[in-house]
Amino acid sequence: MVEINRRLLIVGGAALVLATGSAMAAEPDLRRLGLAKPPLAIEAPELNIPDLSGENHRMEDYRGKTVVVSFWATWCPPCRKEMPTLANLSRQLDPQDYAVLAVNVGDPKDKVKSFLDQIDHDGLAVLLDMKSELPSKWFIRGLPVTYVLNGRGQVVYGAIGERVWDAPEMISGLRLIS
Repeated sequence: MVEINRRLLIVGGAALVLATGSAMAAEPDLRRLGLAKPPLAIEAPELNIPDLSGENHRMEDYRGKTVVVSFWATWCPPCRKEMPTLANLSRQLDPQDYAVLAVNVGDPKDKVKSFLDQIDHDGLAVLLDMKSELPSKWFIRGLPVTYVLNGRGQVVYGAIGERVWDAPEMISGLRLIS
């Protein structure tokens, strides 16, 4: 017969609760800012598309970094409104640890450039999915849609619709993701 030391069991259980609580407190809770956490970490599909200068970008290029990937279009008013906040977010995060990618879906390059000339987009990597191939691969049904990926390339948060990406609480929450 195994004898259980109840005092040790209670003290050990309390230590486990405290340790779990402090670990969970260190994890960001971005749900209050409108980001949803998937029940399981989801591996992100490949990007493999060019930016405005023609340089190709792939998700594996960003391994080790927290990445914000926002899908948008020039015809989408909420997308247009949140673009400057994504640019400001990009400037406020350390580029060694973070990347912010704005993936345009379906617009011709000249239309994207014309739109960008009208807004603050300094420091924002703008990628072009001119054939609209990525929405089906990333399960996108409307715009804007944004995903936050951890350093292992897993989707850890998602948002449908416009957000204020450069809000101080959003920036501090994103800085806690690894």
